[in-house]
Amino acid sequence: MGSTSICVVGSLNADLIAYVGEQGSAASYATGSSFEMAAGGKSLNAAMSIASLDPAAVTLVGRVGSDDLGSFIAGTLRSRGITTEGIIIDDRIHTGVGHVRVNPEGEYDTVVVPGANGNFSAADVDAFLDGHEPPAFVVLNLEVPLPAVRRAATRFRELGTTVVLNLSPVHAEARTLLRLADVVVLNRSEACHVLDVPQETDERLLLTALREAGAKTPVLTLGDEGVVALDGNDLLQEKVEPARIVNSIGAGDSFLAAMVLAMANDHPFSVSLRAANEAGRLVCGRPESFLTSDDIRDIEKAIGVPLAKVS
Repeated sequence: MGSTSICVVGSLNADLIAYVGEQGSAASYATGSSFEMAAGGKSLNAAMSIASLDPAAVTLVGRVGSDDLGSFIAGTLRSRGITTEGIIIDDRIHTGVGHVRVNPEGEYDTVVVPGANGNFSAADVDAFLDGHEPPAFVVLNLEVPLPAVRRAATRFRELGTTVVLNLSPVHAEARTLLRLADVVVLNRSEACHVLDVPQETDERLLLTALREAGAKTPVLTLGDEGVVALDGNDLLQEKVEPARIVNSIGAGDSFLAAMVLAMANDHPFSVSLRAANEAGRLVCGRPESFLTSDDIRDIEKAIGVPLAKVS
C-alpha cells in the first residue's frame, strides 16, 4: 500500500464523553461515573483507525477552530503519526463538539455542535485536490455540508479514486449521493429512511432497492447480526462474534476503516467485510473509539491473513 493511498474527508470533533452511573437518573438529572475528552468525529475516527496499520497511508481533510479544542485534536493526530497538512484552521468559529452520554449498557446518544465542520466547503475539496495527487481511496460521510460531500465524491471519482461513502448521519437528500459512490455503507435504519420503506423490510430487498437507486456496491450493517452486501451479482453475508459492549462510539467508523484498509490491500471483498466486522466488535469492547495496532493483529488472526500485503 503506497503512501497516502487513503484520504478521509469530513468531520473532526472534540468529544466530551460522560458515562452514566449504574444508578441511572432521577427526573432530568443523571449521575455520571466518569468523564473524558477525546478526539472524535466520524472522519477523524476512521483516519485514526487506518493509521493503526500505517500512518503514512492516510490523509485527513477537514476543519477545526483556532481554539484549544482544535489544538487538542491536532496534537492527538500528530501523536498517532497522522499528518495535519489537510486540516484547515478556521478563525471564524469554534471546533466541532460532540456532547456524548454513554449508558451502563454501552449505548450512547450525542448532541453534535458542528462548529468548523459546518464551514467545510466544496472549495476546500478543490483546494486539497489542486495541491495533491489523487489517492486510491477516499472515505466520506455526511457530518459536513452536503455540497462539500457531493463535490468530493464527484471530483475524486473523476480522478480515478474509489469513493467509499458512509451514508450517515442520514437525511432527506442523502439518496442523491448514491450514484456518486463506488461503495455505500449504511445500517438498516438508515437504508429504510433513504428508501422510504418500513423498518421491517427484508435485507435482500433493501440491498436490491439501494442498487436500483444507484448504489454500485451497497453494504448493509446489521449490528450484532453482522453485515450483508451486494458485490456485483454476489450476495455476501458475514456474521460477527458477540461483543461485550463497553462503548459503541466509533464502532461504525472502525468498521469502515478496516473495510477500506483491506480493500486498499487488494483483499477479496468478502475478506474486507470480515475484517470490518471484527474491527467494529473490538471497538465496542473498550472506551476508545478507534483501532490500535494490537487490534490490527487481532483482526488478522480473525480473518486468517495479514491485513497489509507482504511485498
